[in-house]
Amino acid sequence: MPRKLCDRCDRPENVCLCAHLVNLQAPCKVLILQHPSEQKQALATVPILQKCLSPLQVWVGEDFCEHQDLSVLLKNKEQCRVLFPSEHCVELDVSENNVQGSGGERENVDTLIVLDGTWRKAKKIWHLNPWLHNFPGIILKNAPPSQYQIRASNISGGVSTLEAITLYCNYLSNSSQFNALNKPFRAMIDMQIASMGEEVFKAHYLNK
Repeated sequence: MPRKLCDRCDRPENVCLCAHLVNLQAPCKVLILQHPSEQKQALATVPILQKCLSPLQVWVGEDFCEHQDLSVLLKNKEQCRVLFPSEHCVELDVSENNVQGSGGERENVDTLIVLDGTWRKAKKIWHLNPWLHNFPGIILKNAPPSQYQIRASNISGGVSTLEAITLYCNYLSNSSQFNALNKPFRAMIDMQIASMGEEVFKAHYLNK
């Protein structure tokens, strides 16, 4: 029998995140290009972002060249940023001292584009959508270690989609207010660790 889902957070009631959800206005539009395989991940971070951050859109697929909203995006590409390590991307120092150490607004950015998927799936989206290569690219430098211990990654220094968006929103707004997104993120992680048991977590995830 399927587990009953919470009407608000769409998670099973025994791991409901409603008490931890926040409501934040991003300093720019956030567009997530999500690989279809991510929709099957029970511990994905995009559903948390959809409940906590706006304005935010999610396009699901691999090839978005015919997407109905792409033409609007292309008209404003100089004010968009793609978070992906490309040849001419710009490094942004997202360390806490740098983010909070300088006053005033950062550059004028209308939309942040983030590729959501494993590294292999994100690269596939990148290669299938050459229009992305014409947008200014960024990567995050000096990011803190990821707290996403319950989902293994083979990319050194990699962070989850939620963590990356949190860091960029803090950077763009010269603040730490978007760290509030870590509240439901951390709650999801703690619930999963409690469900699997500390010994299983240590054996299969800790220090991986």
